[in-house]
Amino acid sequence: MSSNLPSLNPGSMPTSLFGNDVLQNYGINSNAAGALNVENHTITNASIEVIIDFTRPDGQRTRPLLVDGKRLYVDEHYISVWSPVLRAWCIECPDRELILANVQYDHILEMLLAIHPTYKDIDDQTVHTLLPIAFDYQMEGLLHRCECFLVNHRLPFLEKVWLADRYKLNRLLGLLIKEMKPNNKVDLSGTRYYGLSDRVKVLLLERLHGASPPDDIPEQPLDLEKFYRVSDLNFASVRSKTGRMYYVNPYYLAAWSNIFQERILCLRAQEELYCPCSHEELKAFLMAVYPPQLRITEANIGPILVAACKMESPGLLKKCAQLLLSPATKLSVFVRLSLLDRCYLHEMLNTCLKMITRPENLIEMTQQQTYDCLSTKARAALMDRLSFLLKKSGLPSHNCLRCKTVSSCNEVTWMCPQCKTYSSDFSSTVASRPSNQALTQQGKAMPMDQQTVGSIGQQGNQNMNLHYGNNMALQNVPGTSSIPQGSHTTYSSGTIMRQ
Repeated sequence: MSSNLPSLNPGSMPTSLFGNDVLQNYGINSNAAGALNVENHTITNASIEVIIDFTRPDGQRTRPLLVDGKRLYVDEHYISVWSPVLRAWCIECPDRELILANVQYDHILEMLLAIHPTYKDIDDQTVHTLLPIAFDYQMEGLLHRCECFLVNHRLPFLEKVWLADRYKLNRLLGLLIKEMKPNNKVDLSGTRYYGLSDRVKVLLLERLHGASPPDDIPEQPLDLEKFYRVSDLNFASVRSKTGRMYYVNPYYLAAWSNIFQERILCLRAQEELYCPCSHEELKAFLMAVYPPQLRITEANIGPILVAACKMESPGLLKKCAQLLLSPATKLSVFVRLSLLDRCYLHEMLNTCLKMITRPENLIEMTQQQTYDCLSTKARAALMDRLSFLLKKSGLPSHNCLRCKTVSSCNEVTWMCPQCKTYSSDFSSTVASRPSNQALTQQGKAMPMDQQTVGSIGQQGNQNMNLHYGNNMALQNVPGTSSIPQGSHTTYSSGTIMRQ
């Protein structure tokens, strides 16, 4: 490894760590008119598209990889961050194409799509493709992603054990051995069992006969130690707006951030890169994009999403949006809406609000203490969703659970006009609908254009099990709900009335 650190000076066109000029490696090239081109990605139609064509060279990806007689073009700095093997080859052969033997073209392309901002998901098929490549090229970050997939997804038990043994996934192996119970029936037939090492066979034997499981191996914690000091790989300093400085690889960050691509144009020799994020946001950004890439969860999505927005990172925004719009995410709809609104992802508001299927849950969101923090765009989206839900046709007549009075209602929390009991658990009757006169006497219904939207009473809230309020505090979104005392909403005969 050369001891000379690359300098950043687009004006003097110095050589980079591997011999290519700085402008090319930062994703900058010239068009026919001599103007500079910078690769950008945009958000359209409520989706974030990150498309990279590895079959053609561009200003950022200039190093060819020859696989099965075909070429794929990559940024040598980017792949060097992921693989020390590829990094060593790039240094040894600075001006030649890299020939990758004993691998398939489609498999290498799958690997590139997985580690780049395209961030292609790992599934039951691709995990078998990526593991051999990650193991052979010492890509610890990709091995970690594959291991996390195997931990959280269902595959045949012996298949998981074989993969953990073959590719040294010790955390996964420990969890699998612990999962076994003494005297369990385990299918030990097939080639996977005969492919296990003697060490793993002994662990299976002892566990089946009552031996205690091995201690859990915790997931390797992520730290910022490698960003605290300058190195051949991380040689440029970046400073947050709160003053904290880290050493990074600007070529790598340029692939993840449009902000970095643009600011390199104005960079002078040995000048610091300025980041528009706070220290916590910059730290979250670095840990989320550098391998092994911090796994985004409900607990840490706040600073990561804000950093992705400030750094204009389509790849990271895509990862965050997938979590926010997933039905399995344990976040209230209001928190999701607030985060999307704060980061100006207004194209996704309607998709988020489709999770609300009952008008009273949406009205409850307007009672949140942080409702006033929402933008006009977000509040208008709430009103659009409420208007859609109130247009639904009414249900057949129902009985009150207490006094058995027959009345009609919409798909909302219903209060019996006789005994004032709130109920969301309706029991259908075979009786026909009451006449308009009877409905008027029971529910004192008003026309739909005279509806008054009130707040949800405490009795009505007891019947709501869905998390539509602020049940988590993330990034200045307090986790409390405020419902005025003595304010009740009656849903009767297709109307909403204040009591």
